[in-house]
Amino acid sequence: MGERLYAEVVVNLPLRSGKDKPFPGFHYSIPEHLRSEAYVGRGVVVPFGPRLVQGVIFSLNAVPPIEEERIKPIASFLDFSLLPYQLRLAEWMSRYYLAPISECVALMFPPGIGGKARSVLRLNPEAVHFTPENEWEKAIIALLQEKGEVRIDRLEEFLGPRGWHSALRRLLKEGVVIRQPILTPPLVGPKRLVYAFLLTPRKDWLRLLEPLRRKSTKAKILEYLARAGPIPSLREVLEATSSPRQSIRQLEEEGLVKIIPPSRFLVPIAPKEELIKAKEKAGKRAKTKAAVLDLLLSAKGPIPLEELKDTRGALKALEEEGLAKVVEEEEQVILTVAPEEAIRLAWKEQGLSTYLAILEVLYREKEPVSAGNLYAETGCAFRHLRELEEAGLIRLVREEVARDPLAGLVFEEAAPPVLTPEQEKAWEEIKAGLEAGGFHPYLLFGVTGSGKTEIYLRAIEETLRRGRQAIVLIPEISLTPQTVRRFGSRFPGKIAVIHSKLSLGERYDTWRRIRRGEVGIVIGPRSALFAPLPNPGLIVVDEEHDRSYKSQKRPYYHARDVAMQLGRITGSVVILGSATPDLASFYRAKSGEIRLLELPKRILWRPQDFKGKVPVLLRERDDLCSTGLPPVEIVDMREEFKAGHRGIFSRALIKALEGTLAAGEQAILFLNRRGTATFVVCRDCGYVAKCRRCDVPLTYHVGNRTKGPSFLCHHCGRSYQVPTSCPACLSRNIRYFGLGTEKVEEEVLRLFPDARVLRLDRDTVVWKYAYQIILEKFASRQADVLVGTQMIAKGLDLPYVTLVGVISADTALHLPDLWSAERTFQLLMQVAGRAGRSPLGGRVIIQTYTPDHYAVELAASHNYEGFFQKEMEFRRFHSYPPFRGIARLLYHGSSEKECRERAEALYQKLSSLIGSSEGVKLIGPVPCFHSRLRGRYRWQIIILAPNPQALLAEIILPAGWKVEVDPVSLL
Repeated sequence: MGERLYAEVVVNLPLRSGKDKPFPGFHYSIPEHLRSEAYVGRGVVVPFGPRLVQGVIFSLNAVPPIEEERIKPIASFLDFSLLPYQLRLAEWMSRYYLAPISECVALMFPPGIGGKARSVLRLNPEAVHFTPENEWEKAIIALLQEKGEVRIDRLEEFLGPRGWHSALRRLLKEGVVIRQPILTPPLVGPKRLVYAFLLTPRKDWLRLLEPLRRKSTKAKILEYLARAGPIPSLREVLEATSSPRQSIRQLEEEGLVKIIPPSRFLVPIAPKEELIKAKEKAGKRAKTKAAVLDLLLSAKGPIPLEELKDTRGALKALEEEGLAKVVEEEEQVILTVAPEEAIRLAWKEQGLSTYLAILEVLYREKEPVSAGNLYAETGCAFRHLRELEEAGLIRLVREEVARDPLAGLVFEEAAPPVLTPEQEKAWEEIKAGLEAGGFHPYLLFGVTGSGKTEIYLRAIEETLRRGRQAIVLIPEISLTPQTVRRFGSRFPGKIAVIHSKLSLGERYDTWRRIRRGEVGIVIGPRSALFAPLPNPGLIVVDEEHDRSYKSQKRPYYHARDVAMQLGRITGSVVILGSATPDLASFYRAKSGEIRLLELPKRILWRPQDFKGKVPVLLRERDDLCSTGLPPVEIVDMREEFKAGHRGIFSRALIKALEGTLAAGEQAILFLNRRGTATFVVCRDCGYVAKCRRCDVPLTYHVGNRTKGPSFLCHHCGRSYQVPTSCPACLSRNIRYFGLGTEKVEEEVLRLFPDARVLRLDRDTVVWKYAYQIILEKFASRQADVLVGTQMIAKGLDLPYVTLVGVISADTALHLPDLWSAERTFQLLMQVAGRAGRSPLGGRVIIQTYTPDHYAVELAASHNYEGFFQKEMEFRRFHSYPPFRGIARLLYHGSSEKECRERAEALYQKLSSLIGSSEGVKLIGPVPCFHSRLRGRYRWQIIILAPNPQALLAEIILPAGWKVEVDPVSLL
């Protein structure tokens, strides 16, 4: 017996950490026959109380950490493992975000691998003398006798919702029924295609198919007739096929055969000389007799009696004289279809046609054919293939096939372009960091269109050259297609994408390819950060300011900050890129924590062909030229109102749209709000239509041909029927206020009926490739105007766009949120950056009711540094991030009173704990701005402190509270 081995396992359950233990690991022994397969990071199945759960080995030890009799053995291994650096990252995330380590580890699991803990019930074979006391006990025993075993969560399907629970408890207590824990299988696994190989020559098919031939009397008759020589009699057919006469009749009714009735013939029985003498003797005295004898002499065979009408006396005389006699033939059967068709129908009757169709396809193709193609071409099922294999006619082979979302895409390889002096300077610094090795963070601060992507591509190329891999994070799934195109043209065959719009199978196969080291570059939103690259050396966070990098479910991590930590752990270079960096990132760069690299100038597109009205443009590479950002005009909508102009579009924007469309150029209209009207009010009583679950105004959507008008809650997704009268006072005086992208699209078409308009928002992007199709239509100039939400605000490089209109800059500006000004500034800067990317020029028009707000003014002048200084003054004065850490404690409850009481109780507890601690500040408890969502009330407490995690680690929060470290919104 060898040395014992023990494993510390983090189980896949949301268990809370204690003060004295960084994470709750549990210890298990490794059975001797499994020890060679045990290593740190290996996925395992372990018993946990009465159930089985998944977990990951975090450490191995030869010494039992607790009493050996308390240690259970692991049940089995899972078919995956995590890398050591991933385990270290999960530990850091658990500590920093105050989250269960199991939830941090689960982010790194293969997609779809998580089985659920369940229990099955079986009868105890030893409990034979038990007598049921009631009908429920009898029903449970009968069910288990029939099924063998039943999952306990499925009992309701068989027994109904009530009545049987106490009976089951007694059966378990008496030992009549045994409860056993199981783990449901993974939701996904490797995809294996079945291929069929033909093994036998055609001449042997029917012989080998004999065991599969179904008995059929009809088939025997058809085959006999198809192969018979002269026309057989009915008697011969019945005897040869052992068939009843009724079977022939059925075939005749189906039009496949015809029964020929019995026939009578006159045949000569005397020699020819005697017939001649008899004819001469009959002469003129017996003309009829003489005529019949004449026919007998001239006929080449028997004469049908039908041809001898009115000859009865003559026939009788000839028979009496021994010259001829009347004979009768049997009924006959003939086919009414071709013999080949009869054979085909016989095979069908015998159940052979499908098998033969499969064999014919394999014979024709002369190579293995997939089961899917055979299903489509022959209509067969898998059982047909299996039976052919058992009969020795074919061989089935299963081959694993990768579900690759990029399969079939062809990338035109592109050579690296010449760099601008600014790009060259930035690249040299990053290259030095890659050559030096280790963790080196950079903030690449470049205006829109300045060539940041080219720097990423150079860094990736150098990383791959050094034998390491790269992760490229993008904020929106919608940016994936154009990113893949750009990166695929430089690194064909080396990229993989990961995002939620892929099927579970595609994500699973991509994860496995990455884990095997077959991928050099992983592209995707925040989840791509946890791709199991063997040796990551570069992490790029594009548009690093984007708040979609913050997870909205536990462990509430921020991908930018996790990327920085991953860089520290793996010794990787980290590049944060943005035209409008997060103020906290820019602050760190200013303070020297991150190296700041700047790209202050744009790279233009150049005209290549002026044959058309608008030149075809290519990105400038030979004579690199740059330009300033497009001019921005601020339109004060208050002045528009005073001038009597009350439309959605200002006069300046309408005029600009007219000019853009007349010139054959393109325009983008931005409004960060979907729908047609943002709220609906009764003008008589003031009733506002609100979501019953979220207590927020509903948005009116016009709908389309397949879906009519509706009220939609943009928080929980619930839809409501549009009322024709006020639900409160029954008035019909209902008014729709506000506007959304649907209304903007409608107004463009009203003003410019000939304009080709596309809309890009969450309502139009409802399937995997919708974004790509809409954007490609616009990029190929199949549309003139693109109306959209923040989806169109980032990452798009569209040289024919010469006008960008911001319908309302005030959408998020006045929300009671710490980051509202920063978010508005970034959004305006990003949207403005879509215009003026070519010699065609461009302009931006921003419509606002608060033109003097510094976020709007500084965005209009493209003054990031000015906004940074202004906002930092405000945050420093109030001790807001980045000058203090921040954590948000949020409580959800079905009762508003309960939420308030729980929030006040926790506030008192925190206040007493903090005491006079320097630099710590509590805000609240207060209801959230969205005080009720999805039917639950929300209260929060905000903690501002140098290290909120250290403070919160000292207490165990009551149940129901969630902790969000470094939130990006307080709404």
